[in-house]
Amino acid sequence: MALTFLHSNGYDFDTATFLFVMVDGAREVQCGVSEEAMDDAEHTRNVRAAKRGEQFERLKDRISECAARKYTAGEMESGTTRILVRSKDLTPRNT
Repeated sequence: MALTFLHSNGYDFDTATFLFVMVDGAREVQCGVSEEAMDDAEHTRNVRAAKRGEQFERLKDRISECAARKYTAGEMESGTTRILVRSKDLTPRNT
């Protein structure tokens, strides 16, 4: 089955990450996207924490697609079953 977006869990101040959940059938997969990744994707800085939800909504499709690719490739965070979308994942640089 394909990994699909379920819901967002909001901004985590401690990790500077916006948290969300995706599903693969009945299996829930905890995910997050770094604030740096969202800022780089929008070419901005210093977005207030209260506005991170709006920023996530604007980028949700791109972030979800990236998380799904990482899930398919088995790219979970070390020692966990969580997916973290980083700047390099969301906005790959040309090499």
